[in-house]
Amino acid sequence: VVGDAVEDYVAVVAALDDEPGVDAFELNVSCPNVRAGGMEFGADPGTLADVVRRARAATHRPLFVKLSPTAQDIVASARVCVDAGADAITLVNTLPGLVVDIERRRPALGFGSGGVSGAALLPVGVLATSKVRRALGAGIPVLGVGGVSSAHDALQYLIAGATLVGIGTAALRNPRVPEHVVRDLQRWCDRHGVRSLGEVIGTLEWPA
Repeated sequence: VVGDAVEDYVAVVAALDDEPGVDAFELNVSCPNVRAGGMEFGADPGTLADVVRRARAATHRPLFVKLSPTAQDIVASARVCVDAGADAITLVNTLPGLVVDIERRRPALGFGSGGVSGAALLPVGVLATSKVRRALGAGIPVLGVGGVSSAHDALQYLIAGATLVGIGTAALRNPRVPEHVVRDLQRWCDRHGVRSLGEVIGTLEWPA
């Protein structure tokens, strides 16, 4: 769910709340708040809490909040979301970047610069996941996304503390990537005597 104003988020959630095909909502709070001069909704704790609180009141379905990796304190932002009623946190959104079309010597993205994903986002997302998991504990589910294209990538998120892992850019390039990831996750579990991926979630051991 995206919007230019808090009311946009509420309107979308309320309108779709009873739709049978909707299982949950994810609020993308990296959008610019037009009424606040273009500052991202997630950049201001008060605005972030307002968006989540009002969306929470508009739905009985699970509510995810997708946070930006550029957040000044991503743990603090996650706490704001949970306190305002979020059921889970998605980590992380894209990074701001510029992709150049070298033939035309123009930006490749329609608006010039914009959010970019891919392999470089993986360690950023894994770090954010680990920080939020360590601070908030296992009671708050985390959806780890950003840069996942293999079982190896997915396992990094899971070991860092993600409850779920999403695949975006890689699946756009090859729709069969998720199938390959699931297959290779099973092979990894078999090799390591792991009966369920739940056994590895949040098992990262930091140096003493």
